[in-house]
Amino acid sequence: MTSLECRAVGTVPEAQLQELTALLQGLAGVPPLPLEQREVVLRAPSAAGGPDGAPPGWRPDLRLLQDLGASTSGRHDPSSRWTALQFSLHLRGKQHAALPAVVRHVVRADCTGEGVPAFWQALGFAPRYQLLRRGHRFLVPLGGREVEVCVCRVLRLPPLGARAAGGGGGGGAACPATIAAAALQQAAEVSPGHLLVEAAATATAEEDHMESVGAVTQLASLLAPYTTLQRPPRAPGEPL
Repeated sequence: MTSLECRAVGTVPEAQLQELTALLQGLAGVPPLPLEQREVVLRAPSAAGGPDGAPPGWRPDLRLLQDLGASTSGRHDPSSRWTALQFSLHLRGKQHAALPAVVRHVVRADCTGEGVPAFWQALGFAPRYQLLRRGHRFLVPLGGREVEVCVCRVLRLPPLGARAAGGGGGGGAACPATIAAAALQQAAEVSPGHLLVEAAATATAEEDHMESVGAVTQLASLLAPYTTLQRPPRAPGEPL
């Protein structure tokens, strides 16, 4: 599935977390959803074609997301379910340059089976890093759109395939229990004392994506007492 996504990021000091959470819950109107998500980032092989307008040699990363807290009901075990994401270059031009967010095309696909990261590695994708996010997800309706807001701690896990202390590993086929018991022993918080705040809204058609932009911009204004939402850092080699 392809869509347009508007995304902005910020941080909140731990001392202001309770106030920010109360504001977001009031905007959402319902309690937040728990978030425990593993992210594996892979570099595309050099043979893969880059998107139109990309500088020579630039390839979009492949991001694999695994919701570790997912329900065990259904046909598949949560440890075997992943979502694969690949983002385009951000949209450029005067209309988008002044925004406190980036707008990109994103291709999203569900992957199910044992060893999903290992499958992509076999296709030539090279591991870059993997993270664990722990926190809460809020769904905030604004301007006719739904903005997903994640407030979470971010931990950097050992490199994909590396053996963690105690004999476990962070490899592609590891189950959530293995991650918790072994790889987390070597995990390091990316920004101690601060939590990541990430807001995203999607549109299925390019002609209405400015409504998503407006919703994220409005949210940035509402959250300004606690965090400054801004454009995410550019990917390595991505043009301005």
